[in-house]
Amino acid sequence: MTERETPLWSGRFTRPPAPEAAELGRSLSFDVRLAPYDVEAGVAHVRALEDAGLLTAAEAGQIEKALREVGDQISAGTFAFDPADEDVHSAIERGVIRRLGDVGAKLHAGRSRNDLVMTDLRLWLLDAEDRIREVIERCALALLGHSRDHAETVMPGTTHARFAQPVTLGHHLLAHAWALVRDLDRFGGWRRRASVSPLGAGAMATSTLRLDHEATARRLGFEARFENSIDAVSDRDVVQEFLACASICATHLSRLAADVARFSDESLDWVAIDEAFATGSSMMPHKRNPDVAELARAKAGRVLGDLVAVSTVLHGLPLGYHRDLQEDKEAVFDAADTLEAAGAALAGCVATLTFHPNAMRRSAEADGLYATDIAEALVTSGVPFREAHERVGKLVASLEADERSLRDLSAEEWTAFGVPNGAELLDAARSVRARAAPGGPSPDSVRQQIEAIERALGARGLKK
Repeated sequence: MTERETPLWSGRFTRPPAPEAAELGRSLSFDVRLAPYDVEAGVAHVRALEDAGLLTAAEAGQIEKALREVGDQISAGTFAFDPADEDVHSAIERGVIRRLGDVGAKLHAGRSRNDLVMTDLRLWLLDAEDRIREVIERCALALLGHSRDHAETVMPGTTHARFAQPVTLGHHLLAHAWALVRDLDRFGGWRRRASVSPLGAGAMATSTLRLDHEATARRLGFEARFENSIDAVSDRDVVQEFLACASICATHLSRLAADVARFSDESLDWVAIDEAFATGSSMMPHKRNPDVAELARAKAGRVLGDLVAVSTVLHGLPLGYHRDLQEDKEAVFDAADTLEAAGAALAGCVATLTFHPNAMRRSAEADGLYATDIAEALVTSGVPFREAHERVGKLVASLEADERSLRDLSAEEWTAFGVPNGAELLDAARSVRARAAPGGPSPDSVRQQIEAIERALGARGLKK
Protein backbone atom coordinates (compact mmCIF):
# COMPACT_ATOMS: atom_id res chain seq x y z
CA MET A 1 0.00 0.00 0.00
CA THR A 2 1.45 3.41 -0.93
CA GLU A 3 1.42 6.36 1.43
CA ARG A 4 -1.21 8.03 -0.73
CA GLU A 5 -3.56 5.14 -0.17
CA THR A 6 -2.95 4.80 3.59
CA PRO A 7 -5.95 5.73 5.77
CA LEU A 8 -5.30 8.48 8.28
CA TRP A 9 -5.92 6.00 11.10
CA SER A 10 -3.66 3.23 9.76
CA GLY A 11 -0.86 3.37 12.38
CA ARG A 12 -2.29 0.52 14.44
CA PHE A 13 -2.84 -1.74 11.41
CA THR A 14 -0.51 -3.88 9.31
CA ARG A 15 -2.91 -4.59 6.46
CA PRO A 16 -5.28 -2.38 4.47
CA PRO A 17 -9.05 -2.82 4.75
CA ALA A 18 -10.63 -5.41 2.46
CA PRO A 19 -12.01 -3.64 -0.62
CA GLU A 20 -15.59 -4.55 0.23
CA ALA A 21 -15.14 -3.37 3.83
CA ALA A 22 -13.68 -0.07 2.62
CA GLU A 23 -16.56 0.39 0.18
CA LEU A 24 -19.18 -0.24 2.86
CA GLY A 25 -17.66 2.37 5.16
CA ARG A 26 -17.11 5.00 2.49
CA SER A 27 -19.45 8.00 2.88
CA LEU A 28 -17.72 10.54 0.66
CA SER A 29 -20.36 10.28 -2.06
CA PHE A 30 -22.97 11.91 0.16
CA ASP A 31 -21.12 13.71 2.97
CA VAL A 32 -19.07 15.78 0.50
CA ARG A 33 -21.87 18.35 0.77
CA LEU A 34 -20.57 19.05 4.28
CA ALA A 35 -17.26 20.35 2.86
CA PRO A 36 -17.92 24.10 3.37
CA TYR A 37 -18.90 23.47 6.98
CA ASP A 38 -15.91 21.21 7.56
CA VAL A 39 -13.64 23.99 6.39
CA GLU A 40 -15.24 26.51 8.76
CA ALA A 41 -15.07 24.03 11.64
CA GLY A 42 -11.41 23.41 10.78
CA VAL A 43 -10.62 27.11 10.80
CA ALA A 44 -12.33 27.59 14.17
CA HIS A 45 -10.36 24.65 15.58
CA VAL A 46 -7.11 26.03 14.20
CA ARG A 47 -7.72 29.31 16.02
CA ALA A 48 -8.43 27.38 19.23
CA LEU A 49 -5.08 25.58 18.82
CA GLU A 50 -3.40 28.93 18.26
CA ASP A 51 -5.04 30.42 21.37
CA ALA A 52 -3.82 27.43 23.36
CA GLY A 53 -0.23 27.98 22.19
CA LEU A 54 -0.18 24.75 20.17
CA LEU A 55 0.18 26.58 16.84
CA THR A 56 2.09 29.73 16.05
CA ALA A 57 0.25 32.54 14.35
CA ALA A 58 2.15 31.75 11.15
CA GLU A 59 1.24 28.07 11.30
CA ALA A 60 -2.42 28.87 12.01
CA GLY A 61 -2.46 31.23 9.04
CA GLN A 62 -0.92 28.60 6.77
CA ILE A 63 -3.42 25.93 7.81
CA GLU A 64 -6.41 28.28 7.43
CA LYS A 65 -5.21 29.23 3.95
CA ALA A 66 -4.80 25.57 3.00
CA LEU A 67 -8.24 24.68 4.38
CA ARG A 68 -9.89 27.40 2.33
CA GLU A 69 -7.99 26.36 -0.81
CA VAL A 70 -9.15 22.77 -0.40
CA GLY A 71 -12.72 23.97 0.20
CA ASP A 72 -12.62 26.13 -2.91
CA GLN A 73 -11.32 23.23 -5.01
CA ILE A 74 -14.03 20.90 -3.75
CA SER A 75 -16.65 23.53 -4.52
CA ALA A 76 -15.22 24.00 -8.01
CA GLY A 77 -15.02 20.25 -8.63
CA THR A 78 -11.25 20.32 -9.13
CA PHE A 79 -10.12 18.64 -5.90
CA ALA A 80 -8.33 15.32 -6.43
CA PHE A 81 -9.94 12.84 -4.07
CA ASP A 82 -7.93 9.79 -3.03
CA PRO A 83 -9.23 6.20 -2.96
CA ALA A 84 -8.37 6.15 0.74
CA ASP A 85 -10.61 9.13 1.49
CA GLU A 86 -13.39 7.53 3.51
CA ASP A 87 -15.28 10.74 4.03
CA VAL A 88 -15.11 14.46 3.42
CA HIS A 89 -13.35 15.05 6.75
CA SER A 90 -10.39 12.80 5.97
CA ALA A 91 -10.26 14.13 2.41
CA ILE A 92 -9.95 17.73 3.57
CA GLU A 93 -7.35 16.89 6.19
CA ARG A 94 -5.37 14.91 3.64
CA GLY A 95 -5.52 17.88 1.26
CA VAL A 96 -4.12 20.17 3.94
CA ILE A 97 -1.32 17.74 4.83
CA ARG A 98 -0.35 17.39 1.16
CA ARG A 99 0.07 21.14 0.97
CA LEU A 100 1.80 21.75 4.28
CA GLY A 101 3.40 18.49 5.40
CA ASP A 102 4.14 18.40 9.13
CA VAL A 103 2.44 21.75 9.74
CA GLY A 104 -0.76 20.41 8.20
CA ALA A 105 -0.48 17.29 10.33
CA LYS A 106 -1.01 19.46 13.42
CA LEU A 107 -4.61 20.28 12.37
CA HIS A 108 -6.27 17.28 13.98
CA ALA A 109 -4.85 17.72 17.49
CA GLY A 110 -7.61 17.77 20.09
CA ARG A 111 -10.40 16.80 17.73
CA SER A 112 -11.92 13.64 16.27
CA ARG A 113 -14.08 12.89 13.30
CA ASN A 114 -16.70 12.06 15.92
CA ASP A 115 -17.08 15.66 17.11
CA LEU A 116 -16.20 17.11 13.72
CA VAL A 117 -18.98 15.35 11.84
CA MET A 118 -21.60 16.50 14.34
CA THR A 119 -20.30 20.06 14.16
CA ASP A 120 -20.52 20.02 10.38
CA LEU A 121 -23.94 18.40 10.40
CA ARG A 122 -25.39 20.86 12.90
CA LEU A 123 -24.12 23.77 10.81
CA TRP A 124 -25.61 22.21 7.67
CA LEU A 125 -28.94 21.57 9.39
CA LEU A 126 -29.17 25.15 10.63
CA ASP A 127 -28.70 26.41 7.06
CA ALA A 128 -31.20 23.84 5.75
CA GLU A 129 -33.75 25.02 8.31
CA ASP A 130 -33.30 28.57 7.01
CA ARG A 131 -34.19 27.45 3.49
CA ILE A 132 -37.12 25.32 4.64
CA ARG A 133 -38.49 28.13 6.79
CA GLU A 134 -38.45 30.40 3.75
CA VAL A 135 -40.60 28.05 1.66
CA ILE A 136 -43.02 27.47 4.55
CA GLU A 137 -43.41 31.23 4.90
CA ARG A 138 -44.01 31.52 1.14
CA CYS A 139 -46.81 28.95 1.41
CA ALA A 140 -48.31 30.77 4.38
CA LEU A 141 -48.18 34.13 2.58
CA ALA A 142 -49.85 32.66 -0.51
CA LEU A 143 -52.65 31.30 1.67
CA LEU A 144 -53.00 34.66 3.44
CA GLY A 145 -53.29 36.48 0.12
CA HIS A 146 -56.12 34.27 -1.09
CA SER A 147 -57.83 34.38 2.33
CA ARG A 148 -57.81 38.15 2.26
CA ASP A 149 -59.40 38.13 -1.20
CA HIS A 150 -61.98 35.51 -0.22
CA ALA A 151 -62.95 36.41 3.32
CA GLU A 152 -66.60 36.48 2.20
CA THR A 153 -66.54 33.73 -0.45
CA VAL A 154 -68.92 31.02 0.75
CA MET A 155 -68.32 27.34 0.14
CA PRO A 156 -69.27 23.98 1.64
CA GLY A 157 -67.13 22.85 4.52
CA THR A 158 -66.67 19.09 4.65
CA THR A 159 -66.24 16.27 7.12
CA HIS A 160 -65.58 12.72 5.92
CA ALA A 161 -65.14 14.36 2.47
CA ARG A 162 -68.92 15.07 2.49
CA PHE A 163 -70.66 18.43 2.61
CA ALA A 164 -71.13 19.44 6.27
CA GLN A 165 -71.69 23.15 6.97
CA PRO A 166 -71.17 26.44 5.13
CA VAL A 167 -67.81 28.14 5.64
CA THR A 168 -65.82 30.76 3.81
CA LEU A 169 -62.95 29.98 1.49
CA GLY A 170 -60.77 32.31 3.54
CA HIS A 171 -61.55 30.31 6.67
CA HIS A 172 -60.70 27.01 4.97
CA LEU A 173 -57.39 28.28 3.62
CA LEU A 174 -56.41 29.75 6.97
CA ALA A 175 -56.77 26.32 8.54
CA HIS A 176 -53.80 25.32 6.40
CA ALA A 177 -51.96 28.56 7.24
CA TRP A 178 -52.32 27.98 10.99
CA ALA A 179 -50.78 24.54 10.60
CA LEU A 180 -47.79 26.09 8.83
CA VAL A 181 -47.42 28.67 11.61
CA ARG A 182 -47.12 25.80 14.07
CA ASP A 183 -44.51 24.19 11.81
CA LEU A 184 -42.49 27.40 12.01
CA ASP A 185 -42.81 27.33 15.80
CA ARG A 186 -41.66 23.72 15.87
CA PHE A 187 -38.61 24.43 13.72
CA GLY A 188 -37.86 27.49 15.86
CA GLY A 189 -37.81 25.39 19.01
CA TRP A 190 -35.62 22.83 17.27
CA ARG A 191 -33.23 25.57 16.19
CA ARG A 192 -32.69 26.76 19.76
CA ARG A 193 -31.76 23.25 20.81
CA ALA A 194 -29.67 22.59 17.69
CA SER A 195 -27.40 25.63 18.03
CA VAL A 196 -24.87 23.84 20.26
CA SER A 197 -21.26 23.24 19.25
CA PRO A 198 -19.90 19.68 19.70
CA LEU A 199 -16.38 20.67 18.61
CA GLY A 200 -13.86 19.86 21.29
CA ALA A 201 -15.71 16.81 22.57
CA GLY A 202 -13.14 14.74 20.69
CA ALA A 203 -13.75 11.05 20.23
CA MET A 204 -15.85 10.97 23.41
CA ALA A 205 -13.84 12.40 26.36
CA THR A 206 -12.45 15.77 25.14
CA SER A 207 -8.63 15.97 25.28
CA THR A 208 -5.81 16.91 27.59
CA LEU A 209 -5.14 20.00 25.47
CA ARG A 210 -6.39 23.28 26.94
CA LEU A 211 -8.81 24.32 24.20
CA ASP A 212 -11.45 27.00 24.70
CA HIS A 213 -14.63 25.29 23.52
CA GLU A 214 -16.82 28.31 24.22
CA ALA A 215 -14.67 30.52 22.00
CA THR A 216 -14.86 27.88 19.26
CA ALA A 217 -18.65 27.81 19.56
CA ARG A 218 -18.80 31.59 19.22
CA ARG A 219 -16.54 31.54 16.17
CA LEU A 220 -18.90 29.11 14.46
CA GLY A 221 -22.01 31.09 15.34
CA PHE A 222 -23.41 28.55 17.80
CA GLU A 223 -25.33 29.81 20.82
CA ALA A 224 -23.65 27.39 23.23
CA ARG A 225 -21.05 24.66 23.58
CA PHE A 226 -21.64 21.04 24.54
CA GLU A 227 -22.29 20.19 28.19
CA ASN A 228 -21.27 16.51 28.04
CA SER A 229 -18.71 15.15 25.59
CA ILE A 230 -20.25 11.67 25.32
CA ASP A 231 -23.66 13.17 24.64
CA ALA A 232 -22.13 15.56 22.09
CA VAL A 233 -20.78 12.80 19.85
CA SER A 234 -23.23 9.96 20.40
CA ASP A 235 -26.70 11.49 20.44
CA ARG A 236 -28.54 12.27 17.24
CA ASP A 237 -31.68 13.78 18.68
CA VAL A 238 -30.85 16.95 16.75
CA VAL A 239 -31.26 14.91 13.56
CA GLN A 240 -34.23 12.93 14.82
CA GLU A 241 -36.08 16.07 15.95
CA PHE A 242 -35.35 17.83 12.67
CA LEU A 243 -36.81 14.85 10.83
CA ALA A 244 -39.85 14.85 13.12
CA CYS A 245 -40.46 18.54 12.43
CA ALA A 246 -39.93 17.93 8.72
CA SER A 247 -42.30 14.98 8.71
CA ILE A 248 -45.09 16.94 10.41
CA CYS A 249 -44.55 19.85 8.03
CA ALA A 250 -44.54 17.54 5.01
CA THR A 251 -47.82 16.09 6.26
CA HIS A 252 -49.35 19.57 6.43
CA LEU A 253 -48.13 20.32 2.91
CA SER A 254 -49.55 16.98 1.81
CA ARG A 255 -52.99 17.87 3.16
CA LEU A 256 -52.87 21.27 1.49
CA ALA A 257 -51.89 19.59 -1.77
CA ALA A 258 -54.76 17.13 -1.38
CA ASP A 259 -57.23 20.01 -1.13
CA VAL A 260 -55.74 21.68 -4.20
CA ALA A 261 -56.15 18.47 -6.19
CA ARG A 262 -59.68 17.89 -4.88
CA PHE A 263 -60.86 21.45 -5.45
CA SER A 264 -59.63 21.32 -9.06
CA ASP A 265 -61.64 18.17 -9.83
CA GLU A 266 -64.04 18.85 -12.72
CA SER A 267 -66.99 17.69 -10.61
CA LEU A 268 -66.38 20.62 -8.23
CA ASP A 269 -64.46 23.09 -10.42
CA TRP A 270 -63.76 25.28 -7.41
CA VAL A 271 -60.24 26.20 -8.56
CA ALA A 272 -58.05 26.20 -11.64
CA ILE A 273 -54.39 25.29 -11.35
CA ASP A 274 -52.04 27.48 -13.35
CA GLU A 275 -50.51 25.74 -16.37
CA ALA A 276 -47.03 26.31 -14.95
CA PHE A 277 -47.89 23.91 -12.12
CA ALA A 278 -49.82 21.29 -14.09
CA THR A 279 -48.86 18.70 -16.69
CA GLY A 280 -50.53 17.00 -19.64
CA SER A 281 -51.03 13.44 -20.73
CA SER A 282 -48.87 11.67 -23.28
CA MET A 283 -52.02 10.05 -24.72
CA MET A 284 -55.05 12.20 -23.84
CA PRO A 285 -54.78 15.66 -25.41
CA HIS A 286 -57.37 17.33 -23.20
CA LYS A 287 -55.79 16.56 -19.82
CA ARG A 288 -54.37 19.09 -17.40
CA ASN A 289 -53.24 17.11 -14.40
CA PRO A 290 -52.48 18.44 -10.88
CA ASP A 291 -49.09 16.73 -10.78
CA VAL A 292 -47.41 19.25 -8.47
CA ALA A 293 -50.18 18.80 -5.92
CA GLU A 294 -50.07 15.03 -6.28
CA LEU A 295 -46.30 14.86 -5.87
CA ALA A 296 -46.32 17.20 -2.88
CA ARG A 297 -49.06 15.03 -1.41
CA ALA A 298 -46.90 11.92 -1.81
CA LYS A 299 -43.64 13.36 -0.47
CA ALA A 300 -44.90 13.20 3.12
CA GLY A 301 -44.46 9.44 3.05
CA ARG A 302 -40.87 9.76 1.90
CA VAL A 303 -39.96 12.22 4.66
CA LEU A 304 -41.67 10.03 7.25
CA GLY A 305 -39.62 7.11 5.95
CA ASP A 306 -36.44 9.08 6.63
CA LEU A 307 -37.58 9.71 10.21
CA VAL A 308 -38.37 6.03 10.70
CA ALA A 309 -34.99 4.99 9.26
CA VAL A 310 -32.99 7.20 11.62
CA SER A 311 -35.17 6.36 14.63
CA THR A 312 -34.63 2.68 13.94
CA VAL A 313 -30.85 3.13 13.81
CA LEU A 314 -30.85 5.01 17.11
CA HIS A 315 -33.15 2.60 18.91
CA GLY A 316 -31.22 0.65 21.53
CA LEU A 317 -27.83 2.05 20.48
CA PRO A 318 -25.44 2.32 23.47
CA LEU A 319 -23.75 5.62 24.28
CA GLY A 320 -20.51 6.51 22.54
CA TYR A 321 -19.89 6.84 18.83
CA HIS A 322 -20.83 3.87 16.64
CA ARG A 323 -20.47 3.63 12.89
CA ASP A 324 -24.23 3.01 12.73
CA LEU A 325 -24.56 6.76 13.17
CA GLN A 326 -23.20 7.29 9.67
CA GLU A 327 -26.69 6.32 8.48
CA ASP A 328 -28.16 9.61 9.70
CA LYS A 329 -26.83 11.80 6.91
CA GLU A 330 -28.41 10.32 3.79
CA ALA A 331 -31.80 10.30 5.50
CA VAL A 332 -31.63 13.87 6.76
CA PHE A 333 -30.19 15.18 3.48
CA ASP A 334 -33.01 13.47 1.59
CA ALA A 335 -35.71 14.77 3.94
CA ALA A 336 -34.47 18.36 3.85
CA ASP A 337 -34.10 18.32 0.06
CA THR A 338 -37.52 16.73 -0.39
CA LEU A 339 -39.32 19.13 1.93
CA GLU A 340 -37.65 22.18 0.41
CA ALA A 341 -38.46 21.10 -3.14
CA ALA A 342 -42.05 20.11 -2.39
CA GLY A 343 -42.68 23.25 -0.35
CA ALA A 344 -41.27 25.56 -3.02
CA ALA A 345 -43.31 23.97 -5.80
CA LEU A 346 -46.50 23.93 -3.74
CA ALA A 347 -46.00 27.56 -2.68
CA GLY A 348 -45.82 28.54 -6.34
CA CYS A 349 -48.83 26.39 -7.16
CA VAL A 350 -50.95 27.89 -4.38
CA ALA A 351 -49.90 31.47 -5.15
CA THR A 352 -51.10 31.11 -8.77
CA LEU A 353 -54.41 29.35 -8.11
CA THR A 354 -57.56 30.89 -9.60
CA PHE A 355 -60.61 30.26 -7.42
CA HIS A 356 -64.16 30.08 -8.79
CA PRO A 357 -66.47 31.72 -6.22
CA ASN A 358 -69.61 31.15 -8.29
CA ALA A 359 -69.02 27.40 -8.43
CA MET A 360 -68.44 27.34 -4.69
CA ARG A 361 -71.59 29.35 -4.08
CA ARG A 362 -73.63 26.94 -6.20
CA SER A 363 -72.25 24.02 -4.22
CA ALA A 364 -73.16 25.84 -1.02
CA GLU A 365 -76.85 25.69 -2.00
CA ALA A 366 -76.99 22.02 -0.97
CA ASP A 367 -79.76 21.69 1.62
CA GLY A 368 -77.90 19.42 3.99
CA LEU A 369 -75.41 22.17 4.82
CA TYR A 370 -78.11 23.97 6.83
CA ALA A 371 -79.46 21.11 8.90
CA THR A 372 -77.40 22.17 11.92
CA ASP A 373 -78.59 25.79 11.58
CA ILE A 374 -82.19 24.55 11.69
CA ALA A 375 -81.51 22.37 14.73
CA GLU A 376 -79.87 25.32 16.52
CA ALA A 377 -82.87 27.51 15.65
CA LEU A 378 -85.02 24.98 17.52
CA VAL A 379 -82.55 25.12 20.41
CA THR A 380 -82.93 28.91 20.66
CA SER A 381 -86.70 28.38 21.04
CA GLY A 382 -86.13 26.06 23.99
CA VAL A 383 -85.99 22.61 22.38
CA PRO A 384 -83.27 20.34 23.87
CA PHE A 385 -80.53 19.78 21.31
CA ARG A 386 -80.92 15.99 21.15
CA GLU A 387 -84.63 16.39 20.41
CA ALA A 388 -83.88 19.10 17.84
CA HIS A 389 -81.26 16.86 16.22
CA GLU A 390 -83.74 13.99 15.94
CA ARG A 391 -86.54 16.17 14.58
CA VAL A 392 -84.35 17.68 11.87
CA GLY A 393 -82.96 14.26 10.95
CA LYS A 394 -86.46 12.84 10.54
CA LEU A 395 -87.51 15.88 8.50
CA VAL A 396 -84.60 15.44 6.11
CA ALA A 397 -85.28 11.71 5.76
CA SER A 398 -88.98 12.34 5.12
CA LEU A 399 -88.24 14.94 2.45
CA GLU A 400 -85.75 12.63 0.74
CA ALA A 401 -88.37 9.86 0.66
CA ASP A 402 -90.78 12.28 -1.03
CA GLU A 403 -88.04 13.47 -3.40
CA ARG A 404 -88.29 16.94 -1.93
CA SER A 405 -85.76 19.22 -0.27
CA LEU A 406 -85.72 21.77 2.54
CA ARG A 407 -86.10 24.48 -0.06
CA ASP A 408 -89.45 22.97 -1.08
CA LEU A 409 -91.04 23.57 2.33
CA SER A 410 -93.76 26.19 2.43
CA ALA A 411 -94.00 28.94 5.02
CA GLU A 412 -96.80 27.02 6.71
CA GLU A 413 -94.70 23.87 6.89
CA TRP A 414 -91.80 25.76 8.42
CA THR A 415 -94.10 27.32 11.01
CA ALA A 416 -95.59 23.95 11.85
CA PHE A 417 -92.09 22.54 12.28
CA GLY A 418 -91.29 25.24 14.79
CA VAL A 419 -88.90 27.35 12.72
CA PRO A 420 -90.98 30.11 11.10
CA ASN A 421 -87.94 31.69 9.50
CA GLY A 422 -86.62 28.36 8.18
CA ALA A 423 -86.43 29.46 4.55
CA GLU A 424 -84.16 32.36 5.56
CA LEU A 425 -81.74 29.94 7.19
CA LEU A 426 -80.96 28.28 3.85
CA ASP A 427 -78.48 30.98 2.90
CA ALA A 428 -74.71 30.52 3.01
CA ALA A 429 -73.79 34.16 3.56
CA ARG A 430 -76.23 34.45 6.48
CA SER A 431 -74.98 31.16 7.93
CA VAL A 432 -71.30 32.16 7.99
CA ARG A 433 -72.07 35.66 9.31
CA ALA A 434 -73.96 34.04 12.17
CA ARG A 435 -70.82 32.13 13.12
CA ALA A 436 -69.07 35.24 14.36
CA ALA A 437 -67.27 33.70 17.34
CA PRO A 438 -63.46 34.06 17.29
CA GLY A 439 -61.94 31.31 15.19
CA GLY A 440 -65.12 30.82 13.18
CA PRO A 441 -65.78 31.18 9.45
CA SER A 442 -67.42 34.63 9.46
CA PRO A 443 -65.73 37.31 7.35
CA ASP A 444 -64.83 39.32 10.46
CA SER A 445 -63.29 36.27 12.10
CA VAL A 446 -61.33 35.50 8.94
CA ARG A 447 -59.89 39.01 8.92
CA GLN A 448 -58.96 38.71 12.60
CA GLN A 449 -57.18 35.43 11.88
CA ILE A 450 -55.28 37.02 9.00
CA GLU A 451 -54.06 39.77 11.31
CA ALA A 452 -53.04 37.21 13.93
CA ILE A 453 -51.06 35.15 11.42
CA GLU A 454 -49.41 38.28 10.05
CA ARG A 455 -48.32 39.15 13.59
CA ALA A 456 -46.99 35.63 14.09
CA LEU A 457 -45.02 35.78 10.85
CA GLY A 458 -43.87 39.32 11.58
CA ALA A 459 -42.46 38.18 14.90
CA ARG A 460 -40.15 35.94 12.88
CA GLY A 461 -38.81 38.91 10.96
CA LEU A 462 -40.80 38.11 7.84
CA LYS A 463 -41.48 40.98 5.46
CA LYS A 464 -45.15 40.91 4.56
